[in-house]
Amino acid sequence: MRDSVRARRGHRSTWLIVAILACAVLADRAVVIVSSGGRGVLALVVIVAPLLAAVAIARQGFGRTFAFASHPAFAFGVLPYLVLTALLPVLGVMLTGYPERTLLAITAATTALSFMVLGAALSLSDGESSEPDRHPWSPWLLIAIAAQLLYAAGQAIYLSRGPGWQLFLPFHAWDRSVGGALGQLVEARSLGLYINPNELGLWAGVAAIMAWTMLPARLRGLGVAMAVLTLLLSQSRGAGVALLAVLVVGVALTLARGRLSAPGALKAIVSLAVAGGLAIGLALTLAPKNALVQRFGALIQVAVQGPRADPNLAGRLDYWSAVTALNRIYPLGTLGPPELLLGSAVDSTWFRAFSQGSIPYAASLALMLGVSLLVGDQRYRLTLRLMTVMIAVAGLTMDPFGYPVIYLYWVLLGAALQSEVTARLSVRRPWGRRRGVGLVSPAGSVNAARR
Repeated sequence: MRDSVRARRGHRSTWLIVAILACAVLADRAVVIVSSGGRGVLALVVIVAPLLAAVAIARQGFGRTFAFASHPAFAFGVLPYLVLTALLPVLGVMLTGYPERTLLAITAATTALSFMVLGAALSLSDGESSEPDRHPWSPWLLIAIAAQLLYAAGQAIYLSRGPGWQLFLPFHAWDRSVGGALGQLVEARSLGLYINPNELGLWAGVAAIMAWTMLPARLRGLGVAMAVLTLLLSQSRGAGVALLAVLVVGVALTLARGRLSAPGALKAIVSLAVAGGLAIGLALTLAPKNALVQRFGALIQVAVQGPRADPNLAGRLDYWSAVTALNRIYPLGTLGPPELLLGSAVDSTWFRAFSQGSIPYAASLALMLGVSLLVGDQRYRLTLRLMTVMIAVAGLTMDPFGYPVIYLYWVLLGAALQSEVTARLSVRRPWGRRRGVGLVSPAGSVNAARR
């Protein structure tokens, strides 16, 4: 009987993880045409995510699933950002004349909360697993990384007219049809299953972090190598710099905890060196000739001569200056989505938050990322911290909170907060059942507390 219950909980974790990864990988491809007066495109994930969250709540119970909301980090760090994300578009319509269709921007908050609920449900299912030392993400994460890499490699071969490039023609037609529907498509670099190569680069950076922290030791090198190769094929310099920052922070955290033994350090260095070498070699083979050297070589010029050495970065600096100037016209922010006034996407999470909600909104973003670094849950802590660094640094030159990969951040944040709350309540009443958070057994409580 107990084994059958555990098996059902294992299946519950599986369907949650598969659904979450599918949303993070395929969100740009799953869209419908609607009559909204704007671009006329609605991502299905904004409907699917709340429905999945509702199913999780129905299975686990409202009180148990929303236990993470009692965590101080959520109440004082995450909630202010979500409230402003939902409130600002409403104020934009009411006060600054934004069209009613911009109210769809509220879905950024509802989708984020939905994925936090899914993370909380995953934490509950995982905490009751019969295999606490086996990470439930392992097989499905590797499949998702491989799928993105294969598609990105096909795009790179098509762009370079490599052997068999004609086989990718139907997929390229699919890329163009999706890009045409969404009103944007960058065809000079690999996109993966997204419509923007920077989205693929951010996915690859996040995937590399998850591969290193979640996959079993025998598969870590493979997962990291595939993720780094995907990042190189995207040619996303912002994601590359952010991943280097993650590496530095990861080493610093390991040193601070005093867990860096000489054999362990040597093994990690060799693994990363081999993974990186394989990724670079394959990327140079697959990517269009000299594309990688020219694009990433520009970073050296920027480091030596300053940001104006790269025309792309110089153009962004001028654009961000215009975004800052917009604040003089709208001292409280544009309230509604600033892209509508600027006529273009704001390629920076930080500048976008400042332009939309001025200092309060930008401060709420910084606070939320800050509390994410302080979450103490053992199972998700390292992954979440490194992912937060990745998002914060990449957010200087791109908008991670507008990319599907951000769903993984919300899931892990919800899971980590839920796990901490569950562990705290387990310690208080290890032998019983507390209203709102069900504890099935003393063994389950101990496992939760350890994490």
